[in-house]
Amino acid sequence: MKILLVSLFNDEAYGLRSLHAHLLERRVNAKMMFFKSPRHHGESQENKIKDNFIGDINTASQHEIDLFINHVIDNQYDLVGFSLVSQHFNLYKKLFIRLKTIENLIIVIGGWQASLNTEDSIQYTDYLCIGEGEEPLAELIGNLEKGIKSTEIENIWINSNGRIIKNSVRKLPKDLSSFPIPVYEDRYSYIIENDSLKNHEPYLDNPRYGTFIGRGCPYACTYCSNSYMANHIYPGSWSKIRYRDVGHVKSELLYVKENLLNVRNVNFYDEVFSPPLSWIKEFFTWYKKTIDIPFFCFFYPGTCSDEKAKILADSGMSGVWLGIQSGSERVRNEVFRRHYSNRKIIDQANIFFNHGISVRYDFIFDNPFETFDESLESISLMLDVPQPFSLNIFSLKFFPNTEITEMARARGFIGKFVTDDQRQEDHDFYLIRQNSGNRENKFINYLAYYITNICGSPILLEKKEIMQLAEDFKASKDLSEIEKLIRPYVQ
Repeated sequence: MKILLVSLFNDEAYGLRSLHAHLLERRVNAKMMFFKSPRHHGESQENKIKDNFIGDINTASQHEIDLFINHVIDNQYDLVGFSLVSQHFNLYKKLFIRLKTIENLIIVIGGWQASLNTEDSIQYTDYLCIGEGEEPLAELIGNLEKGIKSTEIENIWINSNGRIIKNSVRKLPKDLSSFPIPVYEDRYSYIIENDSLKNHEPYLDNPRYGTFIGRGCPYACTYCSNSYMANHIYPGSWSKIRYRDVGHVKSELLYVKENLLNVRNVNFYDEVFSPPLSWIKEFFTWYKKTIDIPFFCFFYPGTCSDEKAKILADSGMSGVWLGIQSGSERVRNEVFRRHYSNRKIIDQANIFFNHGISVRYDFIFDNPFETFDESLESISLMLDVPQPFSLNIFSLKFFPNTEITEMARARGFIGKFVTDDQRQEDHDFYLIRQNSGNRENKFINYLAYYITNICGSPILLEKKEIMQLAEDFKASKDLSEIEKLIRPYVQ
């Protein structure tokens, strides 16, 4: 069989690449297609922030869709598999309408969307994979190649002309180091971008490399897909992080250094970077001596001690992402179920600052559970952490069937068809935009955007001046002053 695995708007796509490597190891004739990129890799952070804020996003053209369909037909693939997140479901459905007309073509979907909204997603595919997919997909393809009827594969749902077969979910694989590392070669990859199709591995041009050392998440944030996995797909096991062996991660990064010559930094994309200290000491002692490329990690406030930060900084950790989400302790505790104080956030920020580690903070706005004054607490907290820093500022999104989505429906904040997979756009970068319909939300978004553009500069933000802007707005509801401040950054 000829297999094509497809990623939409993500050319790093570590999960899809892991599936691909697992199939190659089993001698399956599998290729990858990277359909559209989220950004050009050389674009400045300033331009990315601006493009997201004003809604200048890189959607798929009709010609690019035609290129994709024609590629599937011309190469006579037997099976096309998609790794989907919810915000790309609308685009996927456009592709599915075209693909289902191709005779004898088998369509499979997996990824976060397939697990979060299985009942809806199964209507738009032949097979659907819930949860982790290396073993189920390989088993499905093996059966199809042998002509074995595939009705009882764990993790796989089947749509047989509208008759849905629902199989149970197998236990999580314990030994992640048994899976092969991804392979980065032109012969396995295609990319569609700028109305053209190329037989090319996009990672050969990427100055950054992204990887994971483990899977799972120990936290239960209400807005996050990980909570759904922990509560519904893998209860009792998803919250226990499974780490790869040190040797397995070493082999991957040796391959990267030898083959991806443009890589200038490494991103560890684990939800929370929290391997045991012994793992960190062993791996990063080797990393500094052998790889010696600046790297970045994600942290949850309070999870990086001074000792750990020093080890990582000495090994080349240049920066971190730190999820704050709200400056309101009430919102974090009661709405998001993220349990830490503002004092802990500032203490964590100071640890990074003292070791020369840059920090990018995540904040969520456009949150109907949060009052205007509570949003101002986020603005205030931004100005309490050491400068300079950088920001990711997001609008709250409602993924299908997550806890916060059900909370919002119960409170009447959202209707039935406003989850992220129901939107009509093909793609969304999630950062806040300027077109909020609520005047107070608009002020907060403008102010957060203004701070985002200034906070990385040598010019220190004065908290007193910023908070005075907020007080003036509360009294007048006049947006003209903040609009004047952001004008240079949107033109």
